[in-house]
Amino acid sequence: MDVNASEILRRAIPLGLANMSVVLMPLLDSVMLGQYDIYSMASGGLAMQIYLVLFMLGEGIVFGFGPIYGRYLDTSDNRSIASSKLAVYLLLSAFAVIAFIILLGGPQILLSLQQSPSLVEESRGYLVLLGLSLLPNLLFIHYWEILAFHDKGKWVVVGAVIQLISNASLNYLLIYGTWGAPQLGLLGAGIGTLIASMIAAVVLYLLMSRHTVSPQSQLKRDFLTFRTSLFPHMAEVLKIGIPIGLSIISTVSFLSVSVFMMGWFSEQSLAAHLAILQVNELIIVFILGFNEYCAIHVSSHISTASGRALRKFLFNVTVTALSFILALLTLIHLVRLSIFSLFLGPLTEITRSLYNDMNEFLSFSLPFLLIDAFILLLTGILRGCEITRWPLLLNLTGFWLFGLTSQLLLIKYYPSSPVVVWIGMQIGFLATAIALAIFFLKYSAVHHDP
Repeated sequence: MDVNASEILRRAIPLGLANMSVVLMPLLDSVMLGQYDIYSMASGGLAMQIYLVLFMLGEGIVFGFGPIYGRYLDTSDNRSIASSKLAVYLLLSAFAVIAFIILLGGPQILLSLQQSPSLVEESRGYLVLLGLSLLPNLLFIHYWEILAFHDKGKWVVVGAVIQLISNASLNYLLIYGTWGAPQLGLLGAGIGTLIASMIAAVVLYLLMSRHTVSPQSQLKRDFLTFRTSLFPHMAEVLKIGIPIGLSIISTVSFLSVSVFMMGWFSEQSLAAHLAILQVNELIIVFILGFNEYCAIHVSSHISTASGRALRKFLFNVTVTALSFILALLTLIHLVRLSIFSLFLGPLTEITRSLYNDMNEFLSFSLPFLLIDAFILLLTGILRGCEITRWPLLLNLTGFWLFGLTSQLLLIKYYPSSPVVVWIGMQIGFLATAIALAIFFLKYSAVHHDP
């Protein structure tokens, strides 16, 4: 369980970059569609909201498999590794079919939410293509986790870069109709996403097959003894993974509620909030690399994970991660005006007030990203110990009870200060961090120390 700073950074940073690539895919679609046609961007954005909920649940299944793989890797149980991998492939395939059917009904879901019929109609083909891309996207994440378990982080980054370049190139060809390609707009963005996802999944599969030990399972025997060989693994993955997916959805939903609350103040406050929220989310997605590293390291050393070892590991990874993240946040603060200009253009008298709002929101939020990082470190370690239901409960309590209640009360008593939305949001993160820390200390003492 002993680690040093260089190992932590060497293994966590590639995972953070890979996570950023997953977020940049839909962002690329939005940016390029916005330059093509604002209505196509809006239609694609509506479709993406349904897709992201399903994708986050699928991520839970992928991340639920990690601790199981690490446990068997720790004991060199190749037979169980092979059976559990087959089980997760069956689960992901079944989930992808269900998600595809739901996305086929996406237009009816959007219409029931009182969305524009014309925008909904345009989203139909895009929803189908997103549904087809779900499985390769989830497999892409699954393959990078396997590579990360075997310390092949550089190949994870290679796959992420290939995915981004493929998506951007195909979008340029198919959205705008360049170099003789048909001009397909939103449909072209969907085709680009599907093809890029398939390319990335194939590349990482080939790299995984080449650079990791992947024992061959006896498929016929596993299928014939489904109840004893595969079903237990599938149930275990769901038991660990579903709470992870729900935790991700809870967190994203909590952040989304803040957008509606900020709209109660002014359009300017809302615009500034959306911009800073995107910056924060991109940073958090990068920090997820440390979360994944914690889960991978703990699960693959679970046989030696005593309470004292877990606490020592938390201390080492916290000092290293927070030091690195603090340096990153300091750099972001120094170049904040350049970041604002990406959203608003150059600073002028017209944009000055927006710049001021963005500066206030960013200056307040940056220090609290260290608390967000600590939450991710704790949940990563607990996931490595196959503990996910309690973190989900504490997530729901911290965000939705303490955070949301604080936001509503602060807005009531300070109706002219939009920054109170951020204050309430951080109260939720702080409450969650404290609750998780207390739970971790009790868990490591009771369940691991002699």
